[in-house]
Amino acid sequence: MKEYNGQLRVVYKNFVVHPDTAMDAHLAACAAQAQNKFMEFKEAFWVKGFGEYRNTRDPSKMAEPALLEIARGLGLNADKLKADMRGSTCQERVKSDQDELNRFGVGGTPAFFINGKPYRGGPDASQFKAAIDAALKQVQGSGVAAKDYYQKEVLEKGEKKFRSIKDPKPS
Repeated sequence: MKEYNGQLRVVYKNFVVHPDTAMDAHLAACAAQAQNKFMEFKEAFWVKGFGEYRNTRDPSKMAEPALLEIARGLGLNADKLKADMRGSTCQERVKSDQDELNRFGVGGTPAFFINGKPYRGGPDASQFKAAIDAALKQVQGSGVAAKDYYQKEVLEKGEKKFRSIKDPKPS
């Protein structure tokens, strides 16, 4: 991301693979965003929450008390985070993201889309970079300002939603 120096817009969506274990983490990330700390929380969670869970298989590492401790360590207001996790905004956001990604045919994580098209390359970083570079080249050659490209070239020219293999664009 840093290499692209502001040329990319990344949108995160919640795809809850294991709701019994991971739902609180998704809600906490949403609640952290309400305090403008989504990325900080996400990065800390992957190390202190999921990383610990992966090493120990102890579900308490992904439970609300551990998430609140991560939040406190980032200077977040833990009481607000807890309230926001339980509030309708985050509950609805996670459900809406999940429903949207299910419609796109997403079946697991990570899943990536580049300008509305599913990325089908391998997990190799150089392949992903090559796909991003190709998309940027297309944007640069379009004659449309990069900030306007997605709206004008993807959405306004017929793509009204992301499409998966199961839902190709009509010819």
